[in-house]
Amino acid sequence: MPALKGAFVKFDAGLLGGLPNIVLFQFNPETVSRTPGLAFPPDPPDGSGPAPVNQPGEPDEAISFTLRLDATDQLAGGNPIALASGVLPALSALELLMYPQESLATSLFGGGPQPYRSPPAQLPTVLFFWGPYRLIPVTVTNLYVTEREYDRMLNPIRVEVNVSLRVLTPVRLPADAKLAIGAYKYTQSVREVMAALNLANVAGDLLGALQ
Repeated sequence: MPALKGAFVKFDAGLLGGLPNIVLFQFNPETVSRTPGLAFPPDPPDGSGPAPVNQPGEPDEAISFTLRLDATDQLAGGNPIALASGVLPALSALELLMYPQESLATSLFGGGPQPYRSPPAQLPTVLFFWGPYRLIPVTVTNLYVTEREYDRMLNPIRVEVNVSLRVLTPVRLPADAKLAIGAYKYTQSVREVMAALNLANVAGDLLGALQ
């Protein structure tokens, strides 16, 4: 059975009028760093001291990893897209994960992007697929792109991208984002099942030690 590959999916990307934006990882990252942290309410604006220690919602979490894009094999195999543009299509798809749909529509049909918005456009919601047990709504907060090699047309053919994500908990999602909320709840339910399996392992180890 071939190994699964991670992916990003943004259904409301609005590419070319209505297509989703799907980024299938060419190579799975070797390491993924996750930083869960408690979500604290901000301090009161009146300067009355720190806010009470309570939780306004589920814990926040930051995720980071490095993706590698490489057109070498595609170029050797005569892939026409790689021959014409290197890894620029995959890199562009990654970069567009940071753009709200409204920004794309404005750029395509409204005479160019607008530097300021009132009210600000809502950050796009992206689904991060990392195996069958983790389907997580996230916002892509940062991309650090290192282009290492180019073709004759200056299209990048080898690129490393350091990706930073922020998990979107239900309190940070719009009420109508049912797919994203469902993905979060699914992943949370799997986490609870896995914790129960761990408890079963612990119980089995304890019973074995007592015998």
